[in-house]
Amino acid sequence: MERINVLYVYLGFYRDAGGEHAPLGLAEQLDRERFSFEIVTLMPTTSAIGAAIQATGCRIHELGLGIPGLRNPVRMIKVIHAFYKTFRSIKPDIVQTQSGFCNVWARLAAKLAHVPVVIATINFGGGPKPRWFLRPFMRFMHCWLSTSTKAYVCVAEHLIKEELRPHEWSRVEIIGGFFDLDRFLAGRTELPEIRALKNPARPLLGIVGRLEYEKGHRVAIAAMRKIVNIVSGAQLKIIGAGSLEEELRDQVKALHLSDNVEFAGHCSQICEIMSNMDLLLIPSYNEAFGHVVLESIAAGVPLLGSRSGAFPEILENGKYGTLVDPSDPDALADAAINIIANPAPALAKLKEARAMVLRRYTKEESVRRHASLYLRLAEDCETPCSK
Repeated sequence: MERINVLYVYLGFYRDAGGEHAPLGLAEQLDRERFSFEIVTLMPTTSAIGAAIQATGCRIHELGLGIPGLRNPVRMIKVIHAFYKTFRSIKPDIVQTQSGFCNVWARLAAKLAHVPVVIATINFGGGPKPRWFLRPFMRFMHCWLSTSTKAYVCVAEHLIKEELRPHEWSRVEIIGGFFDLDRFLAGRTELPEIRALKNPARPLLGIVGRLEYEKGHRVAIAAMRKIVNIVSGAQLKIIGAGSLEEELRDQVKALHLSDNVEFAGHCSQICEIMSNMDLLLIPSYNEAFGHVVLESIAAGVPLLGSRSGAFPEILENGKYGTLVDPSDPDALADAAINIIANPAPALAKLKEARAMVLRRYTKEESVRRHASLYLRLAEDCETPCSK
């Protein structure tokens, strides 16, 4: 069999988000003797991960059309047409889409272009639903596109029932995110040491993530008020940028926490930053996967996460880290205070968790499973996929 031509369709590499890791791993390690691999995006490539993909020699076809909404049907048609023309020009054997937008409109274009194999990547969950008058149309689109979708790659098991219908479950392949050790270390020779609190009277708590609603920053700041009432020297460092920054700063002022909360903005040296924290808070309402969990464990930082999304799956319902109910600042504060007062159990969990992460969530395993899926679907395809 000649090389299988895989075309990966994604919104774009512009914010170093967790979703950018999967195409990066494929660009770096997919066997080029068996596969050709190219990427199509709607946005310009500006992130460090995007630059790393280009450095592999993988071509990124930037359509440069942005992400239109349904209220702009002219731009939407332009995007679908651009996808269609790209697919007809490249003639891929496999199109794999990722993101809610691409999973609909790029799949539509792939269906119209008669792409032999279409795969949808489900790496989001619990997001906003379409407005009520659009829901029948979107349900119809999902059902219609399902008839030509050969497989669904879900990054976590919880997404199967949350995002797919029962008749689609047999087509699911669970391929979780991975931990890229070399990129995480960023020049360090070894992982940080797992250690006790540097200063129990002045513990440093942290949150790493975009300043958006689903990340739960408001819950963490509300919890911080109770934490500071008990441990007056406690500090919270917020790493990330986003649309809620002004609102979160107002919340900090209203709760009289200006001396205890720091907004550090976007940072790229995550390992270095995390290794100086005593406890990482991950109060997200719903994370499809959550690379920050893997990063926290690798950095040797005890974590306190919400019992939502993929966190219970990754942490095996508390075996590898403490979980609390989402949207409950009191529960988050109480658990944080307990870890600060007695960190030994959390550190013991962390040691086991690090070994698990380095063994289970590897780039090599993710790429191997994708390659196996591509080969199987190409062989099963009624239309010969080799050229």
